[in-house]
Amino acid sequence: MFIGDLRHWDEQKSFLPPVFVRAIEALHEGDLLAMPADRYEIDGDTLFFMIQDVKTRPVGQQRPEAHRRYADIQLVLTGVERYGVAQHDAVHLPPIEDMRDTHDIAFFPPPKNEAFFDLEPGMYAVFLPGELHRPCCAVGEPGEVRKVVVKVDRALFEK
Repeated sequence: MFIGDLRHWDEQKSFLPPVFVRAIEALHEGDLLAMPADRYEIDGDTLFFMIQDVKTRPVGQQRPEAHRRYADIQLVLTGVERYGVAQHDAVHLPPIEDMRDTHDIAFFPPPKNEAFFDLEPGMYAVFLPGELHRPCCAVGEPGEVRKVVVKVDRALFEK
C-alpha cells in the first residue's frame, strides 16, 4: 500500500512502478470533475479507470475487500473518505463472499489490527492485489464523495 498526494506528485512518482505513473498521468488528460460517472479505458481491460459518485457509510456498514487480478489506485476528487487497511496476511481469512473468479473481488470479515486513514481531495491510495482494504467509510457523518478508481492488471507489473 502507498498513500500519496498529487500536490507532491513530481517527488512521489519516482518511487512508484512505471505502470502506476502512467495510470495517474493518464488521469490528467481529462476534466475528472466534469466527466460522468462511468468506466474509461486507458489500455483495454489491463488498465482502466472508473469515476464513481459514492455516499460514505459508517465503518461497520462497509466490508473489507481484496482483489486477485487488479491493483487499485483510489483518488479522491471531492469529499473525504476513510479507508481501513490490514496486513497482507489478513486475506488468509476465509472470505464471507468470494467473487474473485467472476468480478475480481472478495469480501472479508473485519480483521484484527485494522488501521484507518482519511483521504481528502487530491490524495490517493494504491492497494496491490491481495491487500485488504475497506473503502467508502464515513468520516463523522456520511457524505458524498467523487473519486476515481484505477484498475491496474497485475500482468503489467511484469513488463
